[in-house]
Amino acid sequence: ALRRNLKVKKPKITTTTTKPQSIKDLINDIIDQLKADLDHLLNFNENLLHFDTSIVKKAAKTKVENFFETISTTIDTQTKVNKVCEENKMDYLEAATNILNVTEDIARTLASTLDVGSKTEIKLANISMTVMKKQLSANTSSEWEAGDIKVNLPDQSNIAQEDSSVTVSFTSYNNLGSLMKVKDDIRSPVLSVNIVKNHNQKRSIPLTKPSEYLVHHRPFKKVRKRKCVYWDFKYSAWSQDGCYTL
Repeated sequence: ALRRNLKVKKPKITTTTTKPQSIKDLINDIIDQLKADLDHLLNFNENLLHFDTSIVKKAAKTKVENFFETISTTIDTQTKVNKVCEENKMDYLEAATNILNVTEDIARTLASTLDVGSKTEIKLANISMTVMKKQLSANTSSEWEAGDIKVNLPDQSNIAQEDSSVTVSFTSYNNLGSLMKVKDDIRSPVLSVNIVKNHNQKRSIPLTKPSEYLVHHRPFKKVRKRKCVYWDFKYSAWSQDGCYTL
């Protein structure tokens, strides 16, 4: 009898691992989709004569609401799964900066659907936004309230457009500060105030009358000095220059 030793070869199993997408890339994808949707809406509006602009206004608002809800959920999910550390700090800061940058673009888009004397308001659990367009007047202000936040921006000629109208957006992010903890602990919502003028305007507009902010912050764990700061886009850092507490 012949005995044969047979060896059965096991099939090779190859496995691939995919590196999870960074929060910066996730946020950028969401932003790109919003920009494409808003551009499509505005082009649609421009190409049709005698079209009811209120439909575009409502559609743009809905797109922005959906965007804010997605952004808020992404921030909460990512910060719970991956705590901010030295390895991902820059990704978190860039993601936050891109959100603040697109906030200005959103304000410009929503403002294009407004007439003088009107406004668009969005109120969600973690994000609130108002874009308003008004006529420049002496001794008046653009005022905004959202929860425990109050903002007062006095009217002044250098924030007005050529037709003497003033267009301003106010936005509060309750959870954006979790991405922006560089050194200090962010204990209040992050505010974004944008003056909408022409596309060639500089990022900063010098004010002849200062704006005032009333913000309620969460209690400090230790005795600390409160700071009034703003985000310096050039250096990707918080700055106190020109900002002070009353």
